[in-house]
Amino acid sequence: MTQHETTTTQPEPPPIVRFGGVSKNYGAFRALCDIDLEIRRGEFLTLLGPSGSGKTTSLMLLAGFDSPTAGTIEMDGARIEGLP
Repeated sequence: MTQHETTTTQPEPPPIVRFGGVSKNYGAFRALCDIDLEIRRGEFLTLLGPSGSGKTTSLMLLAGFDSPTAGTIEMDGARIEGLP
């Protein structure tokens, strides 16, 4: 690149899904512990782990079927947890 050339970088798009410090307890059992996750439009994500690792719990929270014990979940910038 020469002295007169410039590069333009596009700003990173905002996440379409965001988990911020999400934890979920069922009584004394902690199913999720302080999860931070951002998914951007066009990304492909796989939840992979052994039985009991929190995959289904994460999806249930994202779908709004359950509410986190702590933290926030946003979709397109709007909080979604606990909505009827």
